[in-house]
Amino acid sequence: MTMNNRWRWAVVALATVLVVGLLGAVFVLARPGGGTPSTVARYAPANSAAYLELREDLPGDQHNLLAQFMSHFPGFADQAAFDTKLNETLDSILGSSPAAMSWTTDVEPWFGGEIAVFSSPNASTLAGPNMNAALSVKDAEALQNVLDARFKDVSSTDRDYQGQTVRTLLTPDASGVSYVVTADALVIASTFPEIQAELDAKADRNLGLADDQFFLQQLGALHADRLGTFYFDGRSLAGSLGNELGGELPVASMTGLFTQAAAARVMGEIRADGDHLSLTMRTEHPADADLPPLPSNHGSTLADLAPKDALVYAEVHDVGQAISWIIQRGVQELPSASGGVPIDLSSMQQLLGSPPQEFFDFIVDAAVSISGTSANPVYGLVASVDDMAIATSRVQKITALLHMLTQFGGGVTFTDETHGAAQVTVVKFAASGSAGSDTTLALSLSNGHLLIGTHAFVINALDRTRDQSLATRPDFQAALSAGGTSNAGVAFVDIAALRT
Repeated sequence: MTMNNRWRWAVVALATVLVVGLLGAVFVLARPGGGTPSTVARYAPANSAAYLELREDLPGDQHNLLAQFMSHFPGFADQAAFDTKLNETLDSILGSSPAAMSWTTDVEPWFGGEIAVFSSPNASTLAGPNMNAALSVKDAEALQNVLDARFKDVSSTDRDYQGQTVRTLLTPDASGVSYVVTADALVIASTFPEIQAELDAKADRNLGLADDQFFLQQLGALHADRLGTFYFDGRSLAGSLGNELGGELPVASMTGLFTQAAAARVMGEIRADGDHLSLTMRTEHPADADLPPLPSNHGSTLADLAPKDALVYAEVHDVGQAISWIIQRGVQELPSASGGVPIDLSSMQQLLGSPPQEFFDFIVDAAVSISGTSANPVYGLVASVDDMAIATSRVQKITALLHMLTQFGGGVTFTDETHGAAQVTVVKFAASGSAGSDTTLALSLSNGHLLIGTHAFVINALDRTRDQSLATRPDFQAALSAGGTSNAGVAFVDIAALRT
């Protein structure tokens, strides 16, 4: 094994400890409140494009709630033995790794419980940024002893910067890694200048991410006690994306659309909430961005139509307006795509019965769910509609057009059936080979909803009462309550059921 690989394995092993250690032992430290940057956040330069922070110290209620969550997994059933079991697991993982590290002797004695990984300044390009790190330290002397022993056979150089000794490990491929041990952190970077930038941010010689007003304001909106924090600033990435795409896209303005979408800033958190984990994100688009309108926060009853045993459920609001915006943009760009030749859309409008960009505006919110088994999956989409008469007319138009197109062959058949008061259209796609089986999809409009999916999905949704739906499951209700009943969308995954 080369010296370079020895260092890389050590870093990988340490990162593994800290990520897995997010599930474990508690350290008694001063904990930042909402809106207060952590110790490690103060080392991130202001122009960091990405930032991920994990709290292994499990502040506030996170230790007990995470122990409760992990009790559903093998080996962690006894919540009272949570810390002991975790330490044993970490020792086992690190002991069998190429770095042959020990959690209890090489990491736990000095680690302060916070870890941040962030991109190096101005490095957010499509080629991939350098990722640097800062780990909080509760015993700098213990850490220094571990580092000296671990890298005693690795060539290195020491340089002084503002009273701090920065060590650069020299590797055969000349890639190198620099680190410095301060009074409160182990700071790691790919290059010496990046270490300088991190130390300057901490010492307030230059602005850091912890000085950014967006970062601070969104931090203040998060829970003070959380497992992790993440931040992404796509503004520098957007410029790189524009240069890379250049003339690759068929319509020039599509480049602008992609770059504006990439220029968003995102801030969020992950928390343990007993029997589930909660992920919250807050997003800001550029003020002058020409992008589809963001979905509004509101409540929804779509989960009333999803099966109670749903494995996966995802819901997005204001889908119709987003589809309309995308089609409108496409219509505007048609002359550019055709070399400036005007395109007459009147025949299409006559065929559809409405302008193309307005055809799907009857859809409001939409959700998909998956249940059943791998041998017999049950899946489908349900969407709320704001005008049943318009929805019925346009859905009938689509099915008529599809029916007409399949008259020339292709093994597609349409059947209409009645189920209670609802009409159901069943579309069967014949298998292409003798070994395959036919695929059947059903479609129905009923009580202000559009249903599309497997036959079982549609029929069951038509028959389902609310007490038989996903909406009344205690775990779904708990997760929805944690995330907020007024929202722009919902994603729910039953991890326990998926494991079986």
